[in-house]
Amino acid sequence: MTDDQSLRLLLRSALPPMTDLGPARDLWPSIVHRRPVPSGWPWLDLAVVAAVALGLALFPDWLWLLAYHL
Repeated sequence: MTDDQSLRLLLRSALPPMTDLGPARDLWPSIVHRRPVPSGWPWLDLAVVAAVALGLALFPDWLWLLAYHL
């Protein structure tokens, strides 16, 4: 018997065969019943958009700087 065959037999005797390969329960209902995400924009996002719009209205040359960083 070669070393590979003895190693294979040793591993098969040490580890039980895997019979159930699927999840223990269905995970989709727990995903569906999660707390829904509130619709709309958070106030911080709106404040950033307003600040960028105001900045571009006051300084239109900054559009190139903003476009460069995006």
